[in-house]
Amino acid sequence: MDHIIKVCFVLIGTEMLPAEISQKTGISPSREFRRGERNAAKDLPRQNIWALDSDLESDEVLEHWNKLKPVLNGARDTIREIAKSGAAKFTVVIESQHRLPSIIIPSSMAEFAGFVNAVIDIDHLQ
Repeated sequence: MDHIIKVCFVLIGTEMLPAEISQKTGISPSREFRRGERNAAKDLPRQNIWALDSDLESDEVLEHWNKLKPVLNGARDTIREIAKSGAAKFTVVIESQHRLPSIIIPSSMAEFAGFVNAVIDIDHLQ
């Protein structure tokens, strides 16, 4: 496969600490960092980060979303409330050395993003 896609949902800069987000939502994240946890001297990361990543080998955003959807939808009201104190973001990461695949955002993913006030970022890594 010439390209691979990953979908990441991130809560960033929230007042609630990442471990509390996990407890409140009942979701085990792919990554979580408290502000300053990686490097206290440089204050890295500069914000709390709680992230849930897809882990499929597929170039279809729909397949990645179908994996994340039941987990995120199970806590959608809680995620919406938590996101109000920071930011929510979906990132569609594309790793490709050749032609970019078509990126189609499923309507249910766009609806969830709208519900929790998340932006959708398309990031092409080369």
